[in-house]
Order: sequence, then structure tokens, then C-alpha cells
Amino acid sequence: MKSVHFLNDLAEVHTAVVFRDQAPQEHPEGNVRALAIRDVVAATPVSWSELPRVVVAEKYRANCLQAGDVVIPSRGDYYRAWHFTGADLPVLPVGQLNVIRPTAGLDAGYLVWFLNLPATGAKLKQMLTGTSIKALTKTALQTLEVDVLDMGHQRHIAEIDELAGRIAAIRHRLTELDTIEVAQMADLLSHGEGSHA
Repeated sequence: MKSVHFLNDLAEVHTAVVFRDQAPQEHPEGNVRALAIRDVVAATPVSWSELPRVVVAEKYRANCLQAGDVVIPSRGDYYRAWHFTGADLPVLPVGQLNVIRPTAGLDAGYLVWFLNLPATGAKLKQMLTGTSIKALTKTALQTLEVDVLDMGHQRHIAEIDELAGRIAAIRHRLTELDTIEVAQMADLLSHGEGSHA
């Protein structure tokens, strides 16, 4: 059975830390990994453990993602949601991002699937403010109506969506490897190696 609730009744929504003076600098010994909007809107899936390491003050570590959080941009033209499942270091979202932390009764994987549906995308577009630079505010996002199924169905949909995401990531990696292989073969042939003439 399906019911409809405002997102605000199903999750905590907060915005990422914005460093107004100076953004944290990348450092190999950084104490957190930084997640920026460019990572979330990239064509490739977010690889949490490959995000850049940065050094931030201890007070900012309280703003790091928790496993089960959902991240969605708060600015721009693309509003794809991602489910954070954990990483090798704490991940700090910075800049123009909204973080959604589902409470009991809402599965994070299901929420990501729901947010990424074309129909939900159309609703989000209607909520955007601004003329030249569009923004999805925390207040607007909290009023999004979410179709809620029983937890068993939510988890089943989340598992299917996660599997589809893994398949897409594998396909992307295979395409990368094909591109590398073709480039290497072309390089060998251009230098006269491997030709049968």
C-alpha cells in the first residue's frame, strides 16, 4: 500500500558546508575527503574513496556524511541523487549540495531511486528558484511529496536500483578499458610495430 508524505516528515534535510573565505586545500594527508557539486553531477558514478583528501578543522567533521545519507545538488541544471554507503575516510560535502538523512520508515536506496525518476525530476524542476542560476533550496526540497511503500517493497526497489547502478558502473569501466586498448593499438601501429607489411 502506498502513502504520500512530505520529505520533511520522512527525513532531515540540511545544506553542505560553504567555505566563504577559502576552500580547503587538497593534501595527501587530508583528514577528510571532499565531495563537491562537480562530483555529484559528473557523468560517471561517484567513487567515494577516490575523492580528493583535504584538511579541515575538527569542528567540520560533524558535517561529514553518514552511511545512508542521500546527496543531491542545490544548484545548477542537474539534480541526480546519490546514496552514500561509506568510504575509507569521512566524506565532507562542501558547497552547493543538499544532504538528506532518512528517518525510520524511509529506505535511503529507495529515496535515491524515487528522486531520480523522470517524474520526480519534473517536480523538482518546478521547485527551482532563480533566473540565470537555478537553485533547489532546502525549504523547497522539504515540501517534495514522496510516494512511500511498505519497507519490504522499498528495500526490494533499492536493491534492484543498486544492481542497475553497479551494472552501469561496470559498463562505464569496460568502455574506458576499450578506449585505452584502442589507443595503445593505434599507438603501436603508428610507430610501425605490429604491422604485417
